[in-house]
Amino acid sequence: MRAIKRISDALARRPDLILWLIAAYYVLAIGFRVLRSEALESDEAEQLYQSQFFLMGYGRQPPLYNWLQYGVIQLIGPSIFAISLVKNLLLFFCCVLYGFAARLVLKDQRLTAIAMLGVIAMPAVSILAQRDLTHAVATLFAVALFFYAFLRTLTRPSLGNYLLTGLAVGVGLIAKYNFVVVPIAAVLAILPEPDLRKRIFDWRFIPALVVAAVICLPHGLWVVGNFAEATAGTIKVMREDATGNAISDRLTGLGTLLISLLGGTLPILAFFLIAFRRPLLSTWRATSPWTRVTGRTILLSLITVGLIGLGLGATTISEKWLSPFLLLLPLYLCLKLDAAGADTTDAIPRMFLPVAALALGFIAYISLGNVIGPRFGQYTKENFPSGPFIREVLAEQPGTKPAYVIADDSSLAASARLELPDARVLLPSFEQTPPLDEAEKTLPGLVIWRAVQGSGEIPAYLKAYIAGQGGVPENLSPATLAVPYLFSNGRDSVLFGYAWVGGASLDSTSFRRN
Repeated sequence: MRAIKRISDALARRPDLILWLIAAYYVLAIGFRVLRSEALESDEAEQLYQSQFFLMGYGRQPPLYNWLQYGVIQLIGPSIFAISLVKNLLLFFCCVLYGFAARLVLKDQRLTAIAMLGVIAMPAVSILAQRDLTHAVATLFAVALFFYAFLRTLTRPSLGNYLLTGLAVGVGLIAKYNFVVVPIAAVLAILPEPDLRKRIFDWRFIPALVVAAVICLPHGLWVVGNFAEATAGTIKVMREDATGNAISDRLTGLGTLLISLLGGTLPILAFFLIAFRRPLLSTWRATSPWTRVTGRTILLSLITVGLIGLGLGATTISEKWLSPFLLLLPLYLCLKLDAAGADTTDAIPRMFLPVAALALGFIAYISLGNVIGPRFGQYTKENFPSGPFIREVLAEQPGTKPAYVIADDSSLAASARLELPDARVLLPSFEQTPPLDEAEKTLPGLVIWRAVQGSGEIPAYLKAYIAGQGGVPENLSPATLAVPYLFSNGRDSVLFGYAWVGGASLDSTSFRRN
């Protein structure tokens, strides 16, 4: 209790300590992720696999996050640490830029610290992102960068700030496609404000657009040539529960939008109520140009998402898709409190402790869950034993390292990247995977897949893929291996299949498990 009292007193005296505490939280988040499991979540596995390539487009997602991940892995190699580092650095810089933006428009600088705590209070940041988000994390960073640049341009118009805003828009557009809603909503939001509206009709707006266009051009050209690949996956996910009834599907979509909106906003409101109590409830009539601009931006963004959902016939609009727009909610609440002149003397420690309990509690929860869940027969992706499986297969052929690995899913492909960082890893489901060249086909290789009990045969689609690489899959000798789930103490196992490919050609000598 004394330690908590000291922290509370220190925060009341020095609000700037919040930034250091947030930095410490993200260092802990990286450490917990490295320690909790060698297995990967879906988005993590996808990133680790795709980090082999520097491409202008990666299927249905823009390339910003992939490029950042590619750069870090080129520097330090493929690892869980590299995967966690990129995500948590982006989240930290999101908080930093958010604080910079808040400082531009808030008179009470204690509210700047409250705004940053409000970011951590978002379920998308403290829960969803720590479990498994990638491109959505890049979007949160891009929104924070954009709003900082946007507010700088409105408060301190200069060519440099206009160009910074253009840079932020360009970065956001290659982070995630739904980012485009934010700058459009922000521009519309300042139209009713005479003093701010003139910033749109400034000649410096044009070079800002040019900067954004130059940043987007390489990926934009890729989208033009691969439009179906860039859009079909997202539309499919949004319509995955479609019944074919246009009215019913759209009503379902609006229902999920409302549920996601409540799920994203209620926790933030709850933490602000803990910190401010009655003063928060009395601020709703307080207004300023900045409350109006921020509030309109949020509202217009959500309306746009709803209209897009209706237009596409979406049945699912998830909370993570709303997170870029709800990111502005803590700032909006702080602007309301600032306009009302609310007393913030004790607000920081009152908000810090429950937010810290949520953020730290969740990373501890998912770490303990990996260990406790298997005792009750509950397994997650982080219990999947693809790493131990690959190590056992390699141990059967001491001194033999495959030059390439063909894997049937992203989890196995990512584990192959971790266990064999010098090997080429091929994933049939990722159509942009470069094929093996003639020299690689003469080297030893390994085919791995999730096997079905009672059948050790190579799956048909893997056979087709091997044949497409110039091999004869019928000449391979498949084998199976049962490997216990991570942290299960051998109680339950996963059955894997594998086949070695010899060095003379894809269809030459194979190794069979003894």
